[in-house]
Amino acid sequence: MTLPKTRLSTAMSGSARETEGRVRNLFVKHRRPALVLVMAVGFAIGLCGSLVACRAQVGQEQRLDALYDAAEVSFDGKPQREELACIQGQGGTLVAGHFYDDYPHCALVIGVEDDRGQLTGPVFSATSSGGRPQVSTFRKDDVDYLLYTVNGGGQGYTYGEGGLLAFDGTDFTWVWPMKGDLRQEDAQVWMEYQNYWEDQIPLPCPGGVEIFQGADDWRLYGQGPQWSFRERLQLTGGYHAPERVMNELRRVVESRTRDQDNPWQASNTSAQWQIVQVTPGEETLCGQRYTLLACSVLTGEEWLGMEVLLCPTFWSGEEQLWPNLIRVVTGSEEEVRQALSEENRQVETERITMTTATGRNLSLELELEPLDQQPYCLAIEQIRVYEGDTPLQFMAVEDDVYTPDSFYQGLFLIRDPNIGEPDIRDLNFDGSPDLGLLAESSFPHNVSYVWFLWDEETSRFSFSTYLFSNPTLDVENRQVVEHIRGDVGRPEEAVYVWTEDGTLEQISYRQLSWS
Repeated sequence: MTLPKTRLSTAMSGSARETEGRVRNLFVKHRRPALVLVMAVGFAIGLCGSLVACRAQVGQEQRLDALYDAAEVSFDGKPQREELACIQGQGGTLVAGHFYDDYPHCALVIGVEDDRGQLTGPVFSATSSGGRPQVSTFRKDDVDYLLYTVNGGGQGYTYGEGGLLAFDGTDFTWVWPMKGDLRQEDAQVWMEYQNYWEDQIPLPCPGGVEIFQGADDWRLYGQGPQWSFRERLQLTGGYHAPERVMNELRRVVESRTRDQDNPWQASNTSAQWQIVQVTPGEETLCGQRYTLLACSVLTGEEWLGMEVLLCPTFWSGEEQLWPNLIRVVTGSEEEVRQALSEENRQVETERITMTTATGRNLSLELELEPLDQQPYCLAIEQIRVYEGDTPLQFMAVEDDVYTPDSFYQGLFLIRDPNIGEPDIRDLNFDGSPDLGLLAESSFPHNVSYVWFLWDEETSRFSFSTYLFSNPTLDVENRQVVEHIRGDVGRPEEAVYVWTEDGTLEQISYRQLSWS
C-alpha cells in the first residue's frame, strides 16, 4: 500500500529508528540457496483464524497426531485440532498445529517432519486457557520465518507469550525474543524466555507484533490497567499507517474499550483487541480519517470497528495527534464491516448565509458528523462556500493553524444556542462578516475559536488567528478583547489590534480583580 503524503507522514522518531535497527538485527544475516518449494506465503500478520495450506506427502491427520503425541500436553479426551501453518524445506517440513477442547484449553505445537511424516527432532509446545494461538509465516532474505503468539486469560486476568522462528529448511531456531533453542527446558535460553514473558504480553498486529508491559501493582478492580502498550516490532514491513498514527490508534483503542466495548464486557480490561487493519481515508478539517478493524486476541470471534479523525496539534510544545472519535461498533466481522461502510455514516449538513460589505450573498455548507458518545457535538469535516449556485471555495485548514501557541483539535459545532455555534462577526472591522469556529470539542472554562477572514479581492476565507476565548469587539477603538479564565480561576484580559498587514497583534495583557 502506498500512503498519501500528508502532515501525518513524518520521518521516524529517534525511538522508532532505534527499534527498527533492533528489529533488523533479529533476522538471519547469511544468505542460502532458495528453498525448493515454499508453501507458506502471504499469511497476513494479525488476521484472525486464517490457515496456510501445505502440500506434503503425508495427511494432515497423521501430521497432527505425530505433533500431539510428541508434545507434553494432555486434554480430557481427544482434542480438536487444526493445522495453522507449514513450510516445506529441502530437508524437512516445519509444521505448526493447534489443539483445543471446549473449555477452551489450547496448545500450539511446532516441529519438523521428514517426507514420511516422522518428526526429526523435539517439538516446541505452548499452552493457555481461554485463548488461542496464532501464527504467521513470511520470507525475508531467502530465509523462512514463523511468528507465533499464544494468548490466554480468565477471571479478568490475561497473559501470553510469543516468538519468531527462523527455518533453514532442516530445523528451526529462535531469533526473538532471544536467540537459541527453547526445546530444552533446562537450558538458560528457556529461563530467559520465561522471564521475558513474566511481565509482558504480545498481540499480533499488521506486519508484526505489539508488546505490552505489565503493571507491578495491578489489581482486578484497581485504578490502572494490567497491561500498557510499550512498542511495536515491524517484522515484515507491512505498514498500514505511519508509526505515530498506529501508536495513537492503539492508545485510542485501549482508552475507549477499557471499561466498555471489550470482549469480556468488563471493567479495567486491557490488551484484549488485536489490530487487524488500519485504512487511511480522506483529509478533513478535523484531521485525517482512519478506519480501524480489530478482533479479540482471545477468540477471534468478537470484532471492533472504529472511525477516528487524527488532527495534528501541539501540547506542551510538542506536536502530537489529537483523536476525534467518530464511531465505535462491535459485533461479528460481517456486522462491523457493514456498520463502517460509507452508506452508514451519519453525515449532516448545515447551511450558513451572510452578506458581504459589497452586497454579495454567500452561503457556507458545513458537512458534519457527530462524535462518539457526544451526539450534541459535531465534527466539521468539510466547508464549501457558494455565491448563489456558484462554488467559490472548498475550505482547508492551512498549516499556520498548527502552532505551539494554539491547542487546535479540529473544527466543531455544538448544538447549543449559548455556546459552540459558528460565530459570524466582523472581526477585522472591514464591513464584511468573518467566520469563527469552535476549535475544541470539550472545554471546562475558556472557549477557543479559530477565525477565518473574508477577503473580497480573492473571494475566499483565509485563516487569520486562534483566540483562546470568545472575544468582545470594541468597534470604536477597533480592538479585539479576550476575557480569559486564568490558571487559578482569576479573570485576565488580552487586547489586540489589527496591523497594516492584517495581523492581529496583542497590545496588552493584564490580570483583573477577582470581583
